Amino acid sequence: MNFQSLVLRSLTYFLIVSGYTLEFFLVFTDQSAYSQTLVCNIGSTPKHPGNYKLLGNIYLKQKKFQAALNCFELALQDERGTKDPELWNNHGLALAGLKKFDQAIASYDKALQISPGAVFVDRVEPRSQPEDYYLWWFNRGTALVDLKRYEEAIASLDQSIKIKPNYSFVWFFRGLALFRLERYTEAKSAYRRAVLLSPNTPYIASKDLLSIQDYVIYYGQAEAKSRLGSYKDTIQIFERGQKIRRDNPQIKFFGDNISEDFYEAYINGIRLLDQGENQKALIAFQQLIAQNPNYTNAWYGKADALTALSLYPEAIAAYDQVITLEPDDYASWYKKGNVLKKLNRNEEALQAYQKAIDLSGGFSEVWHNRGVIFYNQNKDAEAINAYSRSLKANILWGGIAKIDTQYALAATLYRAERYDESFFAVEKVLKEQPQYQEALELQKLIKKMRN
Repeated sequence: MNFQSLVLRSLTYFLIVSGYTLEFFLVFTDQSAYSQTLVCNIGSTPKHPGNYKLLGNIYLKQKKFQAALNCFELALQDERGTKDPELWNNHGLALAGLKKFDQAIASYDKALQISPGAVFVDRVEPRSQPEDYYLWWFNRGTALVDLKRYEEAIASLDQSIKIKPNYSFVWFFRGLALFRLERYTEAKSAYRRAVLLSPNTPYIASKDLLSIQDYVIYYGQAEAKSRLGSYKDTIQIFERGQKIRRDNPQIKFFGDNISEDFYEAYINGIRLLDQGENQKALIAFQQLIAQNPNYTNAWYGKADALTALSLYPEAIAAYDQVITLEPDDYASWYKKGNVLKKLNRNEEALQAYQKAIDLSGGFSEVWHNRGVIFYNQNKDAEAINAYSRSLKANILWGGIAKIDTQYALAATLYRAERYDESFFAVEKVLKEQPQYQEALELQKLIKKMRN
Protein backbone atom coordinates (compact mmCIF):
# COMPACT_ATOMS: atom_id res chain seq x y z
CA MET A 1 0.00 0.00 0.00
CA ASN A 2 1.51 3.33 -1.06
CA PHE A 3 -1.11 5.72 0.26
CA GLN A 4 -0.21 6.00 3.95
CA SER A 5 1.23 9.47 3.50
CA LEU A 6 -2.07 10.67 2.10
CA VAL A 7 -4.02 10.01 5.23
CA LEU A 8 -1.69 11.39 7.93
CA ARG A 9 -3.00 14.78 8.99
CA SER A 10 -1.03 17.84 7.99
CA LEU A 11 -1.38 19.65 11.31
CA THR A 12 0.99 21.90 13.19
CA TYR A 13 2.13 19.86 16.17
CA PHE A 14 3.91 21.14 19.26
CA LEU A 15 6.00 19.57 21.99
CA ILE A 16 4.07 18.78 25.14
CA VAL A 17 5.20 20.53 28.31
CA SER A 18 7.93 22.42 26.45
CA GLY A 19 8.37 25.52 24.36
CA TYR A 20 10.49 23.83 21.72
CA THR A 21 9.64 24.19 18.05
CA LEU A 22 9.33 21.34 15.59
CA GLU A 23 12.63 22.41 14.00
CA PHE A 24 14.34 22.16 17.39
CA PHE A 25 12.90 18.70 17.83
CA LEU A 26 14.24 17.56 14.46
CA VAL A 27 17.73 18.91 15.14
CA PHE A 28 18.19 17.72 18.71
CA THR A 29 16.85 14.20 18.37
CA ASP A 30 18.79 11.41 16.73
CA GLN A 31 16.50 10.45 13.82
CA SER A 32 18.72 7.56 12.80
CA ALA A 33 18.74 5.97 16.25
CA TYR A 34 16.12 3.31 15.92
CA SER A 35 16.10 -0.45 15.51
CA GLN A 36 13.76 -3.39 15.73
CA THR A 37 13.71 -2.92 19.53
CA LEU A 38 11.30 -0.52 21.17
CA VAL A 39 13.46 2.59 20.93
CA CYS A 40 12.22 6.11 20.25
CA ASN A 41 14.87 8.69 21.00
CA ILE A 42 13.13 11.94 21.87
CA GLY A 43 16.29 13.35 23.37
CA SER A 44 15.90 15.60 26.39
CA THR A 45 12.26 16.42 25.73
CA PRO A 46 9.73 15.29 28.38
CA LYS A 47 8.74 11.61 28.22
CA HIS A 48 5.16 12.45 27.38
CA PRO A 49 3.03 10.34 24.98
CA GLY A 50 2.51 13.45 22.85
CA ASN A 51 6.23 13.77 22.21
CA TYR A 52 6.54 10.10 21.24
CA LYS A 53 3.57 10.60 18.92
CA LEU A 54 5.18 13.68 17.40
CA LEU A 55 8.40 11.89 16.51
CA GLY A 56 6.44 8.86 15.34
CA ASN A 57 4.50 11.11 12.95
CA ILE A 58 7.76 12.46 11.54
CA TYR A 59 9.04 8.93 10.94
CA LEU A 60 5.71 7.98 9.40
CA LYS A 61 5.94 10.79 6.87
CA GLN A 62 9.47 9.61 6.09
CA LYS A 63 8.12 6.06 5.61
CA LYS A 64 10.36 4.79 8.42
CA PHE A 65 7.59 2.53 9.58
CA GLN A 66 9.42 0.49 12.24
CA ALA A 67 10.78 3.64 13.85
CA ALA A 68 7.30 5.18 13.80
CA LEU A 69 5.81 2.03 15.31
CA ASN A 70 8.33 2.06 18.14
CA CYS A 71 7.38 5.62 19.04
CA PHE A 72 3.65 4.99 18.83
CA GLU A 73 3.89 1.89 21.00
CA LEU A 74 5.79 3.82 23.64
CA ALA A 75 3.10 6.50 23.52
CA LEU A 76 0.42 3.84 23.93
CA GLN A 77 2.09 2.52 27.10
CA ASP A 78 0.77 5.68 28.75
CA GLU A 79 -2.95 5.64 29.62
CA ARG A 80 -3.35 9.10 28.08
CA GLY A 81 -2.12 7.72 24.78
CA THR A 82 -4.67 4.91 24.74
CA LYS A 83 -7.47 7.52 24.75
CA ASP A 84 -6.21 9.27 21.60
CA PRO A 85 -7.98 7.88 18.48
CA GLU A 86 -5.53 9.56 16.12
CA LEU A 87 -2.61 7.86 17.86
CA TRP A 88 -4.26 4.47 17.31
CA ASN A 89 -4.85 5.40 13.68
CA ASN A 90 -1.24 6.38 13.09
CA HIS A 91 -0.13 3.22 14.91
CA GLY A 92 -2.23 1.33 12.37
CA LEU A 93 -0.61 3.20 9.48
CA ALA A 94 2.84 2.18 10.70
CA LEU A 95 1.73 -1.45 10.92
CA ALA A 96 0.21 -1.26 7.44
CA GLY A 97 3.50 0.15 6.16
CA LEU A 98 5.15 -2.98 7.56
CA LYS A 99 2.44 -5.06 5.83
CA LYS A 100 1.03 -6.22 9.16
CA PHE A 101 -2.49 -5.59 7.99
CA ASP A 102 -4.40 -7.66 10.54
CA GLN A 103 -2.70 -5.81 13.36
CA ALA A 104 -3.30 -2.51 11.56
CA ILE A 105 -7.04 -3.24 11.42
CA ALA A 106 -7.04 -3.94 15.15
CA SER A 107 -5.47 -0.51 15.72
CA TYR A 108 -8.00 1.22 13.49
CA ASP A 109 -10.76 -0.53 15.42
CA LYS A 110 -9.32 0.90 18.64
CA ALA A 111 -9.50 4.38 17.10
CA LEU A 112 -13.08 3.87 15.98
CA GLN A 113 -14.17 2.65 19.42
CA ILE A 114 -13.22 6.00 20.99
CA SER A 115 -16.07 8.50 20.89
CA PRO A 116 -15.75 11.96 19.33
CA GLY A 117 -14.59 14.61 21.76
CA ALA A 118 -11.45 12.72 22.71
CA VAL A 119 -8.28 14.66 23.56
CA PHE A 120 -5.21 14.32 21.33
CA VAL A 121 -2.08 13.76 23.40
CA ASP A 122 0.06 16.09 21.30
CA ARG A 123 -2.27 19.10 21.46
CA VAL A 124 -5.09 20.38 23.62
CA GLU A 125 -7.45 21.70 20.96
CA PRO A 126 -9.38 20.94 18.95
CA ARG A 127 -10.69 17.66 20.27
CA SER A 128 -11.62 14.85 17.91
CA GLN A 129 -14.64 15.65 15.79
CA PRO A 130 -17.16 13.24 14.24
CA GLU A 131 -15.87 14.10 10.75
CA ASP A 132 -12.35 12.99 11.71
CA TYR A 133 -13.45 9.39 11.72
CA TYR A 134 -13.76 9.16 7.93
CA LEU A 135 -9.98 8.76 7.73
CA TRP A 136 -9.90 5.91 10.17
CA TRP A 137 -12.69 4.04 8.36
CA PHE A 138 -10.84 4.70 5.11
CA ASN A 139 -7.54 3.36 6.43
CA ARG A 140 -9.31 0.30 7.77
CA GLY A 141 -10.85 -0.27 4.34
CA THR A 142 -7.51 -0.02 2.53
CA ALA A 143 -5.97 -2.60 4.89
CA LEU A 144 -8.87 -4.94 4.14
CA VAL A 145 -8.23 -4.44 0.41
CA ASP A 146 -4.63 -5.51 1.01
CA LEU A 147 -5.93 -8.64 2.75
CA LYS A 148 -8.28 -9.29 -0.21
CA ARG A 149 -11.28 -9.13 2.12
CA TYR A 150 -13.16 -7.06 -0.40
CA GLU A 151 -16.72 -7.23 0.93
CA GLU A 152 -15.51 -6.11 4.35
CA ALA A 153 -13.40 -3.42 2.70
CA ILE A 154 -16.43 -2.00 0.88
CA ALA A 155 -18.42 -1.94 4.12
CA SER A 156 -15.64 -0.01 5.85
CA LEU A 157 -15.19 2.39 2.94
CA ASP A 158 -18.93 3.01 2.88
CA GLN A 159 -18.75 4.10 6.51
CA SER A 160 -16.10 6.61 5.46
CA ILE A 161 -18.33 7.83 2.62
CA LYS A 162 -21.22 8.41 5.03
CA ILE A 163 -19.04 10.85 6.95
CA LYS A 164 -17.20 12.50 4.03
CA PRO A 165 -18.66 11.62 0.62
CA ASN A 166 -16.36 14.02 -1.26
CA TYR A 167 -13.04 12.32 -0.37
CA SER A 168 -11.80 11.09 -3.73
CA PHE A 169 -9.48 8.30 -2.54
CA VAL A 170 -12.23 6.42 -0.74
CA TRP A 171 -14.06 6.15 -4.08
CA PHE A 172 -10.89 4.95 -5.80
CA PHE A 173 -10.37 2.14 -3.31
CA ARG A 174 -14.05 1.28 -3.42
CA GLY A 175 -13.69 0.89 -7.18
CA LEU A 176 -10.65 -1.29 -6.69
CA ALA A 177 -12.50 -3.62 -4.30
CA LEU A 178 -15.53 -3.78 -6.59
CA PHE A 179 -13.34 -4.62 -9.58
CA ARG A 180 -11.72 -7.48 -7.67
CA LEU A 181 -15.24 -8.78 -6.96
CA GLU A 182 -15.99 -8.52 -10.72
CA ARG A 183 -18.71 -5.94 -10.06
CA TYR A 184 -17.49 -3.96 -13.04
CA THR A 185 -20.32 -1.50 -13.57
CA GLU A 186 -20.20 -0.43 -9.92
CA ALA A 187 -16.40 -0.24 -10.08
CA LYS A 188 -16.56 2.04 -13.11
CA SER A 189 -19.00 4.31 -11.29
CA ALA A 190 -16.73 4.51 -8.23
CA TYR A 191 -13.68 5.29 -10.35
CA ARG A 192 -15.68 7.98 -12.15
CA ARG A 193 -16.62 9.56 -8.83
CA ALA A 194 -12.98 9.56 -7.67
CA VAL A 195 -11.81 11.40 -10.80
CA LEU A 196 -14.69 13.88 -10.72
CA LEU A 197 -13.80 14.85 -7.16
CA SER A 198 -10.08 15.16 -7.85
CA PRO A 199 -9.43 15.12 -11.61
CA ASN A 200 -5.75 16.05 -11.40
CA THR A 201 -4.76 13.19 -9.09
CA PRO A 202 -2.68 10.43 -10.73
CA TYR A 203 -4.70 7.47 -9.43
CA ILE A 204 -2.96 5.03 -11.77
CA ALA A 205 0.37 5.35 -10.03
CA SER A 206 1.02 2.01 -8.38
CA LYS A 207 1.37 -1.33 -10.10
CA ASP A 208 0.86 -3.16 -6.84
CA LEU A 209 -2.65 -1.68 -6.61
CA LEU A 210 -3.86 -2.12 -10.18
CA SER A 211 -3.52 -5.13 -12.42
CA ILE A 212 -2.95 -4.57 -16.12
CA GLN A 213 -6.40 -5.99 -16.71
CA ASP A 214 -8.15 -3.34 -14.64
CA TYR A 215 -9.09 -1.33 -17.70
CA VAL A 216 -12.33 -0.45 -15.91
CA ILE A 217 -10.49 2.43 -14.25
CA TYR A 218 -9.82 3.90 -17.69
CA TYR A 219 -13.50 3.67 -18.59
CA GLY A 220 -14.41 5.35 -15.30
CA GLN A 221 -11.84 8.08 -15.94
CA ALA A 222 -13.15 8.56 -19.45
CA GLU A 223 -16.68 9.10 -18.18
CA ALA A 224 -15.44 11.57 -15.57
CA LYS A 225 -13.40 13.54 -18.10
CA SER A 226 -16.38 13.70 -20.45
CA ARG A 227 -18.51 15.16 -17.67
CA LEU A 228 -15.76 17.66 -16.95
CA GLY A 229 -15.87 18.68 -20.62
CA SER A 230 -12.34 17.38 -21.30
CA TYR A 231 -13.27 15.58 -24.50
CA LYS A 232 -9.76 14.96 -25.87
CA ASP A 233 -8.74 13.39 -22.56
CA THR A 234 -11.92 11.32 -22.62
CA ILE A 235 -11.08 9.83 -26.00
CA GLN A 236 -7.43 9.13 -25.16
CA ILE A 237 -8.23 7.51 -21.83
CA PHE A 238 -11.02 5.38 -23.30
CA GLU A 239 -8.70 4.14 -26.04
CA ARG A 240 -6.14 3.04 -23.43
CA GLY A 241 -8.77 0.98 -21.65
CA GLN A 242 -10.10 -0.34 -24.93
CA LYS A 243 -6.64 -1.57 -25.93
CA ILE A 244 -6.18 -3.40 -22.63
CA ARG A 245 -9.61 -5.00 -23.02
CA ARG A 246 -8.88 -6.15 -26.57
CA ASP A 247 -5.46 -7.50 -25.53
CA ASN A 248 -7.17 -9.50 -22.76
CA PRO A 249 -10.30 -10.93 -24.39
CA GLN A 250 -10.80 -13.41 -21.55
CA ILE A 251 -11.80 -10.51 -19.27
CA LYS A 252 -15.33 -9.28 -19.86
CA PHE A 253 -16.56 -5.89 -18.77
CA PHE A 254 -19.97 -5.81 -20.37
CA GLY A 255 -22.40 -8.67 -20.28
CA ASP A 256 -22.83 -8.76 -24.03
CA ASN A 257 -21.49 -7.24 -27.23
CA ILE A 258 -24.59 -5.07 -27.66
CA SER A 259 -23.84 -3.21 -24.43
CA GLU A 260 -20.21 -2.82 -25.43
CA ASP A 261 -21.19 -1.39 -28.81
CA PHE A 262 -23.59 0.95 -27.00
CA TYR A 263 -20.78 2.30 -24.85
CA GLU A 264 -18.54 2.85 -27.85
CA ALA A 265 -21.39 4.74 -29.56
CA TYR A 266 -21.42 7.07 -26.58
CA ILE A 267 -17.69 7.71 -27.00
CA ASN A 268 -18.29 8.43 -30.69
CA GLY A 269 -20.76 11.11 -29.59
CA ILE A 270 -17.98 12.61 -27.44
CA ARG A 271 -15.73 12.60 -30.51
CA LEU A 272 -18.33 14.71 -32.32
CA LEU A 273 -18.46 17.18 -29.42
CA ASP A 274 -14.67 17.41 -29.50
CA GLN A 275 -14.82 18.19 -33.23
CA GLY A 276 -17.43 20.89 -32.70
CA GLU A 277 -20.07 18.85 -34.54
CA ASN A 278 -22.64 19.69 -31.90
CA GLN A 279 -25.78 19.05 -33.94
CA LYS A 280 -24.52 15.63 -35.02
CA ALA A 281 -23.51 14.87 -31.44
CA LEU A 282 -27.01 15.82 -30.27
CA ILE A 283 -28.55 13.38 -32.74
CA ALA A 284 -26.14 10.63 -31.66
CA PHE A 285 -27.00 11.07 -27.97
CA GLN A 286 -30.72 11.24 -28.70
CA GLN A 287 -30.47 7.90 -30.52
CA LEU A 288 -28.82 6.35 -27.47
CA ILE A 289 -31.52 7.77 -25.20
CA ALA A 290 -34.18 6.31 -27.46
CA GLN A 291 -32.62 2.87 -26.93
CA ASN A 292 -32.02 3.35 -23.18
CA PRO A 293 -33.84 6.28 -21.53
CA ASN A 294 -31.95 5.73 -18.26
CA TYR A 295 -28.46 5.97 -19.74
CA THR A 296 -27.04 8.91 -17.78
CA ASN A 297 -23.99 9.45 -20.00
CA ALA A 298 -26.20 10.01 -23.04
CA TRP A 299 -28.26 12.61 -21.18
CA TYR A 300 -25.03 14.28 -20.15
CA GLY A 301 -23.82 14.38 -23.73
CA LYS A 302 -27.18 15.71 -24.89
CA ALA A 303 -27.11 18.48 -22.27
CA ASP A 304 -23.58 19.50 -23.30
CA ALA A 305 -24.53 19.53 -26.98
CA LEU A 306 -27.61 21.64 -26.27
CA THR A 307 -25.50 24.07 -24.23
CA ALA A 308 -23.00 24.37 -27.09
CA LEU A 309 -25.91 25.07 -29.45
CA SER A 310 -27.17 27.81 -27.05
CA LEU A 311 -30.43 25.91 -26.53
CA TYR A 312 -30.36 26.72 -22.86
CA PRO A 313 -33.87 25.80 -21.63
CA GLU A 314 -33.53 22.42 -23.34
CA ALA A 315 -30.06 21.98 -21.82
CA ILE A 316 -31.43 22.67 -18.33
CA ALA A 317 -34.11 20.03 -18.88
CA ALA A 318 -31.41 17.53 -19.93
CA TYR A 319 -29.27 18.30 -16.86
CA ASP A 320 -32.38 17.87 -14.73
CA GLN A 321 -32.77 14.39 -16.20
CA VAL A 322 -29.16 13.61 -15.24
CA ILE A 323 -29.91 14.84 -11.71
CA THR A 324 -33.02 12.65 -11.58
CA LEU A 325 -30.91 9.62 -12.47
CA GLU A 326 -27.87 10.59 -10.35
CA PRO A 327 -28.88 13.21 -7.77
CA ASP A 328 -25.43 13.18 -6.13
CA ASP A 329 -23.55 14.09 -9.31
CA TYR A 330 -22.10 17.51 -8.51
CA ALA A 331 -20.96 18.18 -12.09
CA SER A 332 -24.52 18.28 -13.44
CA TRP A 333 -25.53 20.74 -10.73
CA TYR A 334 -22.55 22.94 -11.59
CA LYS A 335 -23.25 22.87 -15.33
CA LYS A 336 -26.92 23.53 -14.73
CA GLY A 337 -25.91 26.53 -12.64
CA ASN A 338 -23.76 27.84 -15.48
CA VAL A 339 -26.66 27.65 -17.93
CA LEU A 340 -29.04 29.28 -15.47
CA LYS A 341 -26.46 32.06 -15.03
CA LYS A 342 -26.44 32.62 -18.81
CA LEU A 343 -30.23 33.07 -18.65
CA ASN A 344 -29.90 35.53 -15.71
CA ARG A 345 -31.90 33.15 -13.53
CA ASN A 346 -29.47 34.03 -10.79
CA GLU A 347 -31.24 32.78 -7.69
CA GLU A 348 -31.73 29.37 -9.29
CA ALA A 349 -28.09 29.42 -10.40
CA LEU A 350 -26.95 30.14 -6.84
CA GLN A 351 -29.03 27.23 -5.58
CA ALA A 352 -27.50 24.90 -8.17
CA TYR A 353 -24.00 26.09 -7.31
CA GLN A 354 -24.68 25.54 -3.61
CA LYS A 355 -25.77 21.99 -4.36
CA ALA A 356 -22.55 21.44 -6.34
CA ILE A 357 -20.56 22.75 -3.36
CA ASP A 358 -22.40 20.50 -0.93
CA LEU A 359 -21.69 17.42 -3.06
CA SER A 360 -18.09 18.21 -4.01
CA GLY A 361 -16.76 20.07 -0.99
CA GLY A 362 -16.36 23.16 -3.15
CA PHE A 363 -13.92 24.11 -5.91
CA SER A 364 -12.46 27.30 -7.33
CA GLU A 365 -14.74 27.74 -10.32
CA VAL A 366 -18.05 27.34 -8.54
CA TRP A 367 -17.06 29.83 -5.85
CA HIS A 368 -15.89 32.30 -8.51
CA ASN A 369 -19.19 32.07 -10.37
CA ARG A 370 -21.12 32.66 -7.16
CA GLY A 371 -18.95 35.72 -6.60
CA VAL A 372 -19.84 37.09 -10.03
CA ILE A 373 -23.56 36.76 -9.36
CA PHE A 374 -23.29 38.37 -5.92
CA TYR A 375 -21.21 41.21 -7.37
CA ASN A 376 -23.82 41.89 -10.04
CA GLN A 377 -26.46 41.91 -7.30
CA ASN A 378 -24.43 44.51 -5.35
CA LYS A 379 -23.99 42.04 -2.49
CA ASP A 380 -20.38 42.93 -1.81
CA ALA A 381 -19.92 41.01 1.44
CA GLU A 382 -21.19 37.79 -0.16
CA ALA A 383 -19.08 38.37 -3.29
CA ILE A 384 -15.93 38.99 -1.23
CA ASN A 385 -16.52 35.77 0.69
CA ALA A 386 -17.10 33.80 -2.52
CA TYR A 387 -14.00 35.15 -4.28
CA SER A 388 -11.92 34.51 -1.15
CA ARG A 389 -13.17 30.93 -1.00
CA SER A 390 -12.38 30.51 -4.70
CA LEU A 391 -8.78 31.57 -4.19
CA LYS A 392 -8.32 28.98 -1.43
CA ALA A 393 -10.02 26.11 -3.29
CA ASN A 394 -8.63 23.67 -5.82
CA ILE A 395 -9.14 24.22 -9.53
CA LEU A 396 -11.10 21.26 -10.86
CA TRP A 397 -12.51 22.46 -14.17
CA GLY A 398 -10.18 25.10 -15.58
CA GLY A 399 -11.34 28.08 -17.62
CA ILE A 400 -11.09 30.54 -14.72
CA ALA A 401 -7.66 31.87 -13.85
CA LYS A 402 -6.84 32.56 -10.21
CA ILE A 403 -5.44 35.94 -11.17
CA ASP A 404 -8.84 36.99 -12.54
CA THR A 405 -10.49 35.93 -9.29
CA GLN A 406 -7.86 37.92 -7.39
CA TYR A 407 -8.68 41.00 -9.48
CA ALA A 408 -12.42 40.49 -8.96
CA LEU A 409 -11.79 40.36 -5.21
CA ALA A 410 -9.77 43.57 -5.35
CA ALA A 411 -12.49 45.34 -7.37
CA THR A 412 -15.22 44.25 -4.95
CA LEU A 413 -13.20 45.35 -1.94
CA TYR A 414 -12.77 48.75 -3.61
CA ARG A 415 -16.49 49.11 -4.20
CA ALA A 416 -17.09 48.16 -0.57
CA GLU A 417 -14.72 51.04 0.39
CA ARG A 418 -12.27 48.64 1.99
CA TYR A 419 -9.38 50.45 0.32
CA ASP A 420 -6.43 49.05 2.26
CA GLU A 421 -7.55 45.49 1.63
CA SER A 422 -8.27 46.30 -2.01
CA PHE A 423 -4.78 47.75 -2.44
CA PHE A 424 -3.21 44.66 -0.93
CA ALA A 425 -5.32 42.43 -3.21
CA VAL A 426 -4.50 44.36 -6.39
CA GLU A 427 -0.80 44.32 -5.52
CA LYS A 428 -0.96 40.52 -5.62
CA VAL A 429 -2.36 40.72 -9.14
CA LEU A 430 0.34 43.09 -10.36
CA LYS A 431 3.12 41.12 -8.74
CA GLU A 432 2.12 38.14 -10.84
CA GLN A 433 1.18 40.08 -13.98
CA PRO A 434 2.58 43.65 -13.99
CA GLN A 435 0.75 44.60 -17.18
CA TYR A 436 -2.74 43.54 -16.06
CA GLN A 437 -4.48 46.65 -17.40
CA GLU A 438 -7.63 46.61 -15.25
CA ALA A 439 -5.51 46.08 -12.13
CA LEU A 440 -3.29 49.05 -13.05
CA GLU A 441 -6.35 51.27 -13.40
CA LEU A 442 -7.77 50.03 -10.12
CA GLN A 443 -4.45 50.67 -8.40
CA LYS A 444 -4.62 54.33 -9.49
CA LEU A 445 -8.15 54.69 -8.14
CA ILE A 446 -7.22 53.13 -4.81
CA LYS A 447 -4.19 55.44 -4.42
CA LYS A 448 -6.46 58.46 -4.92
CA MET A 449 -8.86 57.26 -2.23
CA ARG A 450 -6.03 56.52 0.21
CA ASN A 451 -4.39 59.93 -0.21
